[in-house]
Amino acid sequence: MDELLAKAGSQAVTFAIKSGVSLASSFAIKTIANFVTQIPKSDAKRIEYLRAKLENRIEIVSSAIDLIKLVAARGNTNLESTLRLTRDLKDEIDSFDKKMINLTDKVRQSKTGKSQELAIKSVESYIEDLLTRIEEVTPFINLALTTTGTHLSTTLPEQVSPGLLLQASNYVIESNAARLKASNVEVQVGPSFQTTIFSVFYNLSPGVSSKARIIWKEDMRRAYIKVLRIKSKTTPFKYKLRIEQSFNDERYHNVEDGEEVPQVIEFNLDQISKLFFSVSGKLLRLEERDTPVLVLKTTKPNLEDKDSPEINWYAFGQYDILPRTDSGEKEEEEEEEEEEEEETNNGCPASYSCSISLLEHIIRLSTLQENDRKSVLEVNDERLSIYLNNENPVAVTTTKKEVDNVAKQIKHLNLNVPS
Repeated sequence: MDELLAKAGSQAVTFAIKSGVSLASSFAIKTIANFVTQIPKSDAKRIEYLRAKLENRIEIVSSAIDLIKLVAARGNTNLESTLRLTRDLKDEIDSFDKKMINLTDKVRQSKTGKSQELAIKSVESYIEDLLTRIEEVTPFINLALTTTGTHLSTTLPEQVSPGLLLQASNYVIESNAARLKASNVEVQVGPSFQTTIFSVFYNLSPGVSSKARIIWKEDMRRAYIKVLRIKSKTTPFKYKLRIEQSFNDERYHNVEDGEEVPQVIEFNLDQISKLFFSVSGKLLRLEERDTPVLVLKTTKPNLEDKDSPEINWYAFGQYDILPRTDSGEKEEEEEEEEEEEEETNNGCPASYSCSISLLEHIIRLSTLQENDRKSVLEVNDERLSIYLNNENPVAVTTTKKEVDNVAKQIKHLNLNVPS
């Protein structure tokens, strides 16, 4: 499926790249800071110097490691050995944090100056060893980036709308502030989005080509999507996506005796492993659709088989109101008023959004906050670029070709303007 969507020229972003090294190191830096408060000022000055040096080195190397993980996730097998190095480094930082906690406890519990002095020397030596380890790994990381031609960029990708990015960022930041004040379990990020939901149907009939085996079918004619920030004991940033089906969708639904009820689907944003976006329904081979489509690939552990995770695909397209006929009228006055309201708001009910692109940006930024456990305002440009940049060069190339083709056709147009 991933390959088919990539070949369709869609914009693709991998969300499985969590900033593991920088998160682990942030805990390690905090434990050193706590340790410094427990020791004499003369010793604290030396440890504080080493702490600042360690923090600086980790900040430099973390972005490069994140980029290597991203390139490897795209299928570059040449980086496997470098990935093992970065995993080893993360393990060392994790163990460093645990050892620092033990040493801090020893200093706190020490009854003699000698035992405290030994603990301080151990910490000093331990930090210096970790610094040496980082300096040993850095040339290999640099070599891996150079040989693969990969580079860090802070340039805003051409497919990203600055206006929509600012809107999405504002919604995410507003939800951060609201979350600090609210006693509610959930805080909504941005507006609710009106969409049509598609699901995957696999045609396993013999003789069918691999491309034709995958068929997207309309699952919910009309649905509303919300991105929600939720409370969590393990992380300050946690999000989920809720899909609520609406039966006011020009379709027949058998609601008598509760035989058919609107569907509600929820999943956490950290289950999204990949996002695909296309400006047209051709991404789903829905030729009649000429509006944006967003596809999410979600992965969650399989309780019965740990080696085979459960993968689900969700596609969101723009909800189009069917043309009215003169054969009948709406039974309820509320539905009639809602339709009138939609026709003065580009097909969207008041207080709702139909922008699939805005939904995409909110998901990207919310996922970034959750993965890095910090506000988007605190994320560095390189890290932000990883979540905004398109990893599928075919999409950008295709778009550019289409634009160039239109430009050539315009040149040959003969406009007869009346004098």
